[in-house]
Amino acid sequence: MKKESWQGVKGSLVYEDDKAIIVDNSEDLKDIKKLSNQISENGKPTNEVRRKLIKNSIKRNVKTDPAQVSGWFDKKFDSENAKKAEALETSQPTRQYKQIKNELTFFGESFLEGFLGFYGLEVDNALARYENNLQIIETQELGLDSEPKYYLAQSKKGELKIATSELPSQQVAKEELNKFYARKQEQTQQQSNSIKQSDEDTDKN
Repeated sequence: MKKESWQGVKGSLVYEDDKAIIVDNSEDLKDIKKLSNQISENGKPTNEVRRKLIKNSIKRNVKTDPAQVSGWFDKKFDSENAKKAEALETSQPTRQYKQIKNELTFFGESFLEGFLGFYGLEVDNALARYENNLQIIETQELGLDSEPKYYLAQSKKGELKIATSELPSQQVAKEELNKFYARKQEQTQQQSNSIKQSDEDTDKN
């Protein structure tokens, strides 16, 4: 039985064969027998649960600024609902949702539908950004006194794609991740410079 934790994600994935569960409390990771029972009773395909774990964590971190909500309605040429968005009192989607439900006579059903559409898109975009980037993951065999192992990896629609061999510590993993993004930034800069150069050459001709 293995445990998997992702950078910036609350909770752990615990899996055995191709069935997994989400464990939020690290204390619960000590009771191997209980975990095994939970996996056999409630376990779902590992990739599906991995994506859910990451998506749940991202949902908690997504903010929906009233000005962004207003802009969303503006783009849809819905100035009435765009104006109502200014009445939102917070950037926390769960509290905004409660406020809209409590004041439905003011906001109306069309505002609620639009808000949920906007929030869903924000979550999907944040999830896509997370999945497109390399992250640090920690894996560990449970029930054995094994040391955690660290890798750089991606979760593409819940499928684990490990990008490095095992790294000796979390600190080394952080350093490797920083090096990777520094190189990526350098390449992007070089590409944009060469495009600029070729544009200048074209203009000269």
